[in-house]
Amino acid sequence: MPQFRILYIEKSDEMGVDRMLGRDVFLSALREYGVKYLFGNPGTTELPVMDGLVDYPDIEYILALHEDIAVGMAAGYAQATGKPGVVNLHVAPGLAHGLGNIYDAYKAGVPLIITAGQHESRLAIQEPALWGDLVSMVKPYTKWCWEVQKVEELPIALQRAFKVAMTEPRGPVFLSLPGDVMMQEVDAKPLPLTTIRQRNTPAREDLELAGELLLKANNPVFLIGDRVGRMNAVEETVRLAELTGAKVYGEHQSSGYNFPYRHPQHLGRCLPNGPFIRTILADADVVLMLGISSQAPLLYFAEPLVGETAKVIHIDCSEWELAKNMHVDCAILADIKSTIAALNRFLDGKISTQTEVAAAIGQRRHAIEQLKQERFRQLQKEAADTKDQVPLSPAFVMEQLNRFLDDRTFVVDESVTTGRYVHSYLDIRRPNSLISLKGGGLGYGMPAALGAQLARPDERVVAIIGDGSALYYIQSLWNAAKYQLPVVFLIVNNTSYMILKGGLQRMNGSAAQKGVYPGMDLVGPEVDLTACARSFGVEAIRAEKPEELQHALQHAFSERRPILIDCVIDRTVKVFLQ
Repeated sequence: MPQFRILYIEKSDEMGVDRMLGRDVFLSALREYGVKYLFGNPGTTELPVMDGLVDYPDIEYILALHEDIAVGMAAGYAQATGKPGVVNLHVAPGLAHGLGNIYDAYKAGVPLIITAGQHESRLAIQEPALWGDLVSMVKPYTKWCWEVQKVEELPIALQRAFKVAMTEPRGPVFLSLPGDVMMQEVDAKPLPLTTIRQRNTPAREDLELAGELLLKANNPVFLIGDRVGRMNAVEETVRLAELTGAKVYGEHQSSGYNFPYRHPQHLGRCLPNGPFIRTILADADVVLMLGISSQAPLLYFAEPLVGETAKVIHIDCSEWELAKNMHVDCAILADIKSTIAALNRFLDGKISTQTEVAAAIGQRRHAIEQLKQERFRQLQKEAADTKDQVPLSPAFVMEQLNRFLDDRTFVVDESVTTGRYVHSYLDIRRPNSLISLKGGGLGYGMPAALGAQLARPDERVVAIIGDGSALYYIQSLWNAAKYQLPVVFLIVNNTSYMILKGGLQRMNGSAAQKGVYPGMDLVGPEVDLTACARSFGVEAIRAEKPEELQHALQHAFSERRPILIDCVIDRTVKVFLQ
């Protein structure tokens, strides 16, 4: 057995008022920066912090049974509050366990403060058990990372970490905290937190160029990204769409609410493949990209997505995302909300004096509204045609779920295969009421739902999770029971990695022709999700028939405690390919 040496330093009896241990500088900074929850799964190198927490009862430690669950909970909390989530991991293996959801948080621009205990600095040369180069491990998926070498660095490092995480484009930061640093005395206290207000406006010539391109457009198409919602620019974006008569699509792998789903000009989220995106952009003469980061689809990205003759306008606060994968005719690096508001004023003044332009825009809006209504009729028909189906149709499931959503509901989506039904049938219209999986690494949704429920105690979080995703961290249910978080977990269960089966079908190779899908069926045995839930202290209901689903939803939304619904849906690949 390896021998672990833990450094303990007694507090000096002569410590002055401003003199404290490093761990107290850390905890005092969390208190000063308004942190209510510290998420984690502790180990030996975290003992200084755990001991110090006894003296900070206003900071609650949220225990997770796996480090990646702790990261996901912190991320969900951050997305639901707009404040940084703070998570404490355990040396190299613990940080490695958390990398999956750190990656997803990085792709979604979630402000996370990730810390990990580290062995004493002077022991690193010996490479003790559990030691690792933590900064190198996490650097590709953070905005900034640092290993604190001296206790005197802590005030600067902590203030910088919070500042960087919360400055757009937001994202995770990482601090490695060696045990000796955390137990050293220092004559210091936390620095006040610096808040950077990003309200920079575009150059006038860029604004006028964008406005003139939109005025001349015959078929403008908007691609809306996550920074629209995060920067509170939904209202301005809706106004811009209405002023220009544009078709509006959400970026694929969108992680939040960026446009009202039932708005007449909103035609859904982009599917994550090049052919679909090229199809919706085929006739566009002007493409406006707003705050998007998912610019390259998952599959079939071999040719340009935008036609050669189309003009492209790109507005974002991230210089990296602007024109990242294509030429852009008008690139505006500025605050999204104020830029769109200024563009609206410019267009409003121009359109009010040009009756022909106003009439053309009105005709476009009417045509898009007719298209939207026809699509909605098709959705209603699909749900009605499958209302008696067993196993359940995902269309019917989401149509039924939508009946229970209201303005106090917060949706977390990691349905993956059935995502198109989630984002077609649910009427999501309230800003900051949605979290969706962005990076693509499974195991984000269940922990994120728990963090969101902590952040929104007066609301009801509904987590729509695929069975494959749920089985990554089914032990997340323990947190729901322990902290009495009344999440409704709707597990859309097709006992397979259906998205991969669909991929093999599109390849049309041996697997598709023989109907054999190696490593993609979650059977033999099939996991009893209801038994799993009950073992963790969560009530569970299995719904295989329409009436069972309706009863389960009615019961779940009439209670105020965590409940899991194992929703057995159609297991045929054709459902995914439709």
